[in-house]
Amino acid sequence: MNKIENDDFFDINKKAIEKEINVGMDILASIYNLKEVDSGKFAHLTIQNIAYNIKQYEIVGVGNLLVMDSKDSTSLQMVSFVITPYYKNLPLFSTDYLYIHQKRNFLIEYYDLVKEKDQLYTSYMDRFRTIKDKHTSLPDMELKKCWYDSMRSVCTAKNTSALQDEEIFAMFTENLKLFIEMEQAYGPLSENDIQAKWRITQDYIDGLVDTGGVSTDVFKAVLGPEKTKDFFNKVFFGTTEFK
Repeated sequence: MNKIENDDFFDINKKAIEKEINVGMDILASIYNLKEVDSGKFAHLTIQNIAYNIKQYEIVGVGNLLVMDSKDSTSLQMVSFVITPYYKNLPLFSTDYLYIHQKRNFLIEYYDLVKEKDQLYTSYMDRFRTIKDKHTSLPDMELKKCWYDSMRSVCTAKNTSALQDEEIFAMFTENLKLFIEMEQAYGPLSENDIQAKWRITQDYIDGLVDTGGVSTDVFKAVLGPEKTKDFFNKVFFGTTEFK
């Protein structure tokens, strides 16, 4: 590809990222009260010469929302949209969409950071798998095996191109809307179970930093383990905010 074509994709990718952020926020704001949290020193990070913009929100009654993007990068443009719930029997909902010129890699993941996977929980996991199964024509992205794989009930990992942008955006919104439906279907946890869920979430974060993970290792290489843990606790997952 020549430079002009790459420049064209820079604008296309930036608009795709802005669309995902704006639509995702609008969907949440139509149901919940969103309160922006000051990300402090983590509002902007540079990782491997890529500048990231980071915003954190409290989804009142649900938990932490992390929105992280590098839409202005000329090499890797990406957006992460991560919801860490604290008050109901819900999984961690994580999406990462990466744009490299005309190529796209994306992940939609559900992590079982819960004390119990009851019948309602498993029924929604089946419905998330149904969304995944509707898109088997999209090429799969190979993932490295990690210690947390057993905690990941549903994982969609795909390699696509700009030709599939409409389809992969629809997957994001469909998953987010179903996650909201799941949240609405559950009643609040007891105080003891809220504390237990917080501990499960904190143990998962500690495991990411101490044992490692694909993206966590990139953060650790640049920030170091302690600053990475500080970022994860305060902003990315918000355990400090929701303790």
